[in-house]
Amino acid sequence: MTSKKFWTFVIAIISGIISGSLVSELLKMILPTGVVKNFLTYSINFGIEPPFTINLAVVKLSFGFAVSFTVISLLFLILIIYYFKWWL
Repeated sequence: MTSKKFWTFVIAIISGIISGSLVSELLKMILPTGVVKNFLTYSINFGIEPPFTINLAVVKLSFGFAVSFTVISLLFLILIIYYFKWWL
């Protein structure tokens, strides 16, 4: 895989995850309460909680990283990978 194709693939994966999260948030507002809504909008969160903080008296620095995946964003990720399998 060439460098250009690799970065195109990485950008496509990131955009797929972001668009999947957007669709998931829209479904949270549209769908009525029930099993389907709970399943499709269920999220898995991981990262550094709470953020690592350094207080230097003049400057206070906070470092943190958090990622949240929903079922819809994982489905979008699978669709992007399947699409790129044929395109690359």
